[in-house]
Amino acid sequence: MDNMELAEIQHNKAVRGYIIRSLVKGYNNTALTRQLSNSMIAAGLIISPDITKYLDYLKDAGYIEFTNLKVTAYNAYAKDAVIRLTREGVDLAEGTVEDPGVDV
Repeated sequence: MDNMELAEIQHNKAVRGYIIRSLVKGYNNTALTRQLSNSMIAAGLIISPDITKYLDYLKDAGYIEFTNLKVTAYNAYAKDAVIRLTREGVDLAEGTVEDPGVDV
């Protein structure tokens, strides 16, 4: 791997970690998709509001869930879905479990 690929990997881990930490701070471990996206844009972590790939990773790993069953990582932004940490997500945030793909 070259330096560009390594930088992208580190960036992806950082964004996923930011999402987990933001959900911990939210009411009942939840947040709106657009709220997360806008805060990451404001922080300079992302330049596009599309956070699909990050949400998809976290959902597939079992760390987050959407409160509406019709929502997926691919339409979460359009529907401004509520994202909630799962029990596994809380464990990740608290350091009980580790995931090399998420920098918490």
